Amino acid sequence: MASQNPPSDDLRVELVTDADDFDQAYDCVRNAFGHQIADGIWVLMNPGWETPEGKARHALELAKRWESTKAGRNTLFVKASLPDPEAQGTRRIVGLAIWLNASLDPAHGEVPSKVDLTGLYPGNEKEQRYLKQCLASLHKLRHETLAEKAHPQSPQKSMMVLDLCVVDPAFQGRGIAKKLVQWGLDEARARGDLEATTEASAMGRHVYRKLGFKDVEDVEYGVDEEFKERTRPPNLFMRTRPPGLST
Repeated sequence: MASQNPPSDDLRVELVTDADDFDQAYDCVRNAFGHQIADGIWVLMNPGWETPEGKARHALELAKRWESTKAGRNTLFVKASLPDPEAQGTRRIVGLAIWLNASLDPAHGEVPSKVDLTGLYPGNEKEQRYLKQCLASLHKLRHETLAEKAHPQSPQKSMMVLDLCVVDPAFQGRGIAKKLVQWGLDEARARGDLEATTEASAMGRHVYRKLGFKDVEDVEYGVDEEFKERTRPPNLFMRTRPPGLST
């Protein structure tokens, strides 16, 4: 069936070049992961996201991450924009992707770093512990694949990781996510035909499959018994060239 929201002829997908972009970009993120699907891990990672103060704080954190990594060109913030129907002559950011050229060797890519959980939940050992367990589970297969790439016999020492891909719900169904993902796959080829991976949400995995990602394994969350009843997203680890699976 044809989409009710056809693609725009004036969609632009390009690197973020201005810190001011993150105010609109974070709106896309919170509208999708907060309001639309209430992703349990994202909500925990973004305390106060639904308040003006929380939005401003987390948008600033995104901007700081961009600023601190842009010189290395291994963490790539990619925005999708359309003409703003409410402000003639301006553009509105409607989607955001974060692509990482990741590696365990800093000579080949961005080495994974730890999140400051004490800053998110100062003095709250319980929430820090739960979030640490969730993130370790979510990224377990990513880290195992990075270790695979680090093997002396591996011809590639890094991989492209789709760390985040989001389209504002008001603009979904127009092929925007596909463009954001394709941008990263093109970049992966330009960097030496690198493999790409992602922890796919239930909402995004159909797009990734169309672009060549293969299902590998559902993310299993290893959390303490006291946290078992909390809601966590059904993520699926996907790779473009997983060993043992047909391409």
